[in-house]
Order: sequence, then structure tokens, then C-alpha cells
Amino acid sequence: MSSADTVQNGETVYAMFFRRDMVVDGIKFLTPPTFPMQVGLMEHPAHHAIEPHKHPAHAFNVQTMSEFLYIERGRIKAIVYDEKWNVLAERELGAGDFLLFFCGGHAINVIEDVRMIEVKQGPYPGDEKAKVYREKPAEAITHP
Repeated sequence: MSSADTVQNGETVYAMFFRRDMVVDGIKFLTPPTFPMQVGLMEHPAHHAIEPHKHPAHAFNVQTMSEFLYIERGRIKAIVYDEKWNVLAERELGAGDFLLFFCGGHAINVIEDVRMIEVKQGPYPGDEKAKVYREKPAEAITHP
């Protein structure tokens, strides 16, 4: 996959998946500027310099809690649900792959021992306010 694998229902984007072999020249932002989470990929040659800079404060009204996962090692299956818990997509990801969840629900099944990096917007209000679980548990993967 050389670009984003976008999961959407109508105009609503639920998730985006990216593979480790994605190639860019310089800086490429993978999410549209209107999305609540901005993710970019950068490739620069040795001795390239990114000039010193800072980002001034801005007030934003963010209505969703987006989530970014980077698979450092191992394998997972990510399941994307709409707001009524209907499965929209399932994707397997491995080391170096990454994903974004924007809305709806999601589940992660660990296929191989995994180490992931998770990034989401803060401040975090705690699990009681930040998560809504469906009534039955997510499908589990069992290994002998």
C-alpha cells in the first residue's frame, strides 16, 4: 500500500491505515488539514535541517477523541465499527504500520506479541468519560 487505506461510510471517515513501506519525498501530511488529528510522514537526507520554530497557542473546539497507533513490533487485527457497532472493516497490521481512528468504535486483537505506541488528544478525562463499550466483548482471537 503506497497511500492511506481509508475506511469510510458515506462522507464520514472512521479510520485510516498506513503501511511501513509508504514513501514520501520531504514532508507529506497524510490527513486533510480539517481533520482533528494531523499526521505527517517525513523523509529527509542526512544533514537536512528543520529550522528552529515553535507553534503558537490556538483555541480549538475538538468534538471527537482521535487515536493514533504505531505498531513497533508484533501483529494486530484492528476492527472498525460504525456508531451502531456494525463492522466496517478489519485490517491486519505489523511492525512499522500505523493507523488512525476518528469516530465510531474499534477493537484490537493481538495476533503476535505486540508493542504499540498510542497517541490521542488530551487532557484525558478518564475511561468512564472517554470510552463507551458495546454490550458484548469484542471478538477474541485465541491461539493454541
